[in-house]
Amino acid sequence: MKKTDVSVLVIQQKMIGDVLISSLICKNLKLWKPGIRIDFVANRHTLDVIRNNPYLDEIIVFEDRFKNDKWGLLQFLLRCRKKRYDYVIDAYGKLESLLICLFTPASHKIGYKKIHSFFVYSHSIKREKTRKGELQLSIKNRFQLLEPIMGDFTKNTEVEIHLTPDEIATGRARLDSVLGKENQAIMVSALGSNKNKTYPFEYMAQLMDTAFQTTQLPFILNYRPDQEGQIDQLIDQLQPTTQKAVMKSLTPNSLRDYMATAYHCMAVVGNEGGAINVAKALNKPTFAIFSPLIDPSGWHTGIHHKCMAVHLQTFFPHKINHKDHRKIAKDPMKVTELYKMLKPELFKKQWIDFLKSSIYN
Repeated sequence: MKKTDVSVLVIQQKMIGDVLISSLICKNLKLWKPGIRIDFVANRHTLDVIRNNPYLDEIIVFEDRFKNDKWGLLQFLLRCRKKRYDYVIDAYGKLESLLICLFTPASHKIGYKKIHSFFVYSHSIKREKTRKGELQLSIKNRFQLLEPIMGDFTKNTEVEIHLTPDEIATGRARLDSVLGKENQAIMVSALGSNKNKTYPFEYMAQLMDTAFQTTQLPFILNYRPDQEGQIDQLIDQLQPTTQKAVMKSLTPNSLRDYMATAYHCMAVVGNEGGAINVAKALNKPTFAIFSPLIDPSGWHTGIHHKCMAVHLQTFFPHKINHKDHRKIAKDPMKVTELYKMLKPELFKKQWIDFLKSSIYN
């Protein structure tokens, strides 16, 4: 490890959206002290969102197989013991990251306050659970992890994704070959990460029909190859003219391909999740539909006609208590019942206004 004034290890595992948001920790540390060294621990399947990120000096890959490969995990932890940092920031706070924290030598270890935190961290940060102001809690709480290092130094909230010029050009050429030169499309996050985070297809179809009537723009659907059967079910529920507007040949085949494609789209809409978070980082207009199980205060900072979202509690504030989300998640019928209440007509005006604004801007 090259000697610098200050060195920091940031740990953020698991999901794409979490890793992307936690890259703000690295960005703000570099803005505060450009000569600081920052290493970042992340799972392999998330690496595309931090590839080419200038605020990271080294990415340390935590393999997904470590969950079952205890020997591999131990070897990884023993490698951690050979490094030394001034600070370790644990933005994940689960067993695996706690072990990394324990094994990694550091003068200061920072993480969220829990029952076990005083065994591991030198600085335990109380996570805010109630939103105060406009900034979403997923960013606000990560900024709190920076306070033992940076104090009240002004924070930058703009998440970044760094595509190469070649990726941007290739993405544009691919769209041009199907849509015509410089023509745009709407990217649709048609499926959530699981059924509990997927807006009912009959409702999504209604939104897509309205979108096509409003914009006359084609659609690109973001999904994995193994989800094509589900996507066909959605397409079957579209009006015939809307069905013809779905450009299956432009379906992204990787996360970086999705980024390069979304970069050239008019807007990215659909189920809230990693795809929407990536689109925000690409500075694209987004319209997110939250699962009833997800508290939007944690993951949404609204910007009129630019970064919009709907959630059941917007229209029925007393229908769900997010403290019970784990219990409700175990009852798929209850989740479906809650989703069914979020009818497209409830937010049709906002939907159309967003689409029109995205076209004209």
